[in-house]
Amino acid sequence: MLGQAKAQFDMIGSKLGAVQCLQSLGNILRMENKYADAKDMLGQAKAQFDMIGSKLGAVRCLQSLGDILRMENKYADAKDMLGQAKAQFDMIGDKLGAAQCLWSLGNILRMENKYADAKDMLGQAKAQFDMIGHRLEAAECLEILENILLMED
Repeated sequence: MLGQAKAQFDMIGSKLGAVQCLQSLGNILRMENKYADAKDMLGQAKAQFDMIGSKLGAVRCLQSLGDILRMENKYADAKDMLGQAKAQFDMIGDKLGAAQCLWSLGNILRMENKYADAKDMLGQAKAQFDMIGHRLEAAECLEILENILLMED
């Protein structure tokens, strides 16, 4: 269905609509663990968002690409990409995107057994989620922080 929608947007010349479909298709592939195809599609979407000047669309693609690298255990590249995404979210004032990047970065640090840094990052993520009223995400941060404390014992 998204493929059809993208074709329609292409036909009427709506670049933004078409690239949003491409981004959604890439994110679906990511959720299906089809990482190679997802990276290709999200990379294309990011390039197109950059071309049309959509900073938010481009940074969301960057975040998704970083999360794919995290799921592939490519932590160094994931940290670099997610760090860039967080900085860009901060620049455009997207507190949710920035908090999500902090969450991902904290989880990478946890997986690397860098518990002190992970606690700091997840604490920052929790504070941001609390500030913007995202209680579920804040609670998830607390759960991960609790698990870190258990692993440290």
